[in-house]
Parts: sequence; structure tokens; C-alpha cells
Amino acid sequence: MRYSLIILFPILLMAGCRPQTDMRAEFVRTYLQKYPEATLQDIYKGSFQDVFGPAHILTNREAVERYIHHEIKSAESFENEDYTPCGWQGNFLQVNLKVIADGRVPIDVFVDAFMASANGIDTTLTQTFVEDWQHIQRAVRATAPQLAGFPEDSTLLANLLREGKYMVHHSTKFNEHYHPHYRIIRRDLFEAKILPLLK
Repeated sequence: MRYSLIILFPILLMAGCRPQTDMRAEFVRTYLQKYPEATLQDIYKGSFQDVFGPAHILTNREAVERYIHHEIKSAESFENEDYTPCGWQGNFLQVNLKVIADGRVPIDVFVDAFMASANGIDTTLTQTFVEDWQHIQRAVRATAPQLAGFPEDSTLLANLLREGKYMVHHSTKFNEHYHPHYRIIRRDLFEAKILPLLK
């Protein structure tokens, strides 16, 4: 399933005329429409990825390509969408490995974009991210007050942040329902290198 950038990035297109609070809330609504079984932990994970991209992944190209091959070969299924924004700002996208598996994107092109996405990221922006997460969490509370496990996840994430820990995995519910197999690619690289191959 493919989506035009106009559909995929409505929040970004209106960034100049909408308050950030509204943009966060709209992202939360859209995300939970796509992934109704997602938890606060999953929204947090995407929000973290949207700021730091794949900068936390320290490995060599050969290892990256080898692991992608292994993941594709062992995947039982792939989530439907080719790509989706990581967070409300749309700085990075989660790009489904199925675009390699079905032959639309050569693995070398994909890995080039993925590796380049880790360059130039300011990994010191932790305090800025923590502050933004508080706003995102308020947007979740206002938009989806009955989100399953919200109090427990909120407490867990707050404790992790107090300990200086920032990275989490997808929730068990998310993994069971959506079988995510993706890599994070910076939006400009995606638009230049990957998107033309998906049209």
C-alpha cells in the first residue's frame, strides 16, 4: 500500500499555520488509527526515533546488510504500509523491509540511505526530547484518554528517563499485531532515494 506525501505528511504541510499542540494531537490520532493496538510505549519509541533517527545504531555496513537479509528471510509477515512517519515532526520514517523483499528497492540503495541517515544527528538533544515528550504525552492523554496501559507505561517511561535511559522496544502487543520489520531513514533521503522507486 502506497501513500502520497500529501496524505502522509498533512501535519508537516500545515506546520506554518497550526500550533504544535494541535500537530502533536493530530499525529497521535493518525497513529492510533493506523495502529489501534499500539501503546504509549510505541508512541514514545517513534517519538524518540523522530529526533535521533538511527544514530544509536553503531555497526558496519556489512553487518547492517547481513542482518537485513536475515530479518527478511526469517519474517513471517510484513505490516502493510510501505512507510510511516516516526513522530509528529516527520523528520524520519519507518521504512518497511518489504520494499526490499518484494524487489522494488535494491538492498544497496536502501542500506546507503539507512547508513546516511545516521550522520549529522545531534545526540546531545536529550533534554529537548524529554521536554517534547511531556507535550506528546499530554496530547495522548487528551486524544486517547482510555489508551490501554497508559498509567503503567507512563510511570515506566518516566522512571527510565530519570535513570538517563531513552531507548525502548516496541510493546509486545504491537509486535504481535503488526510484525514490524523496518529501518529508520531520514525524510529527505527517503524522498530522494527510496520514494521514486515505490511509485
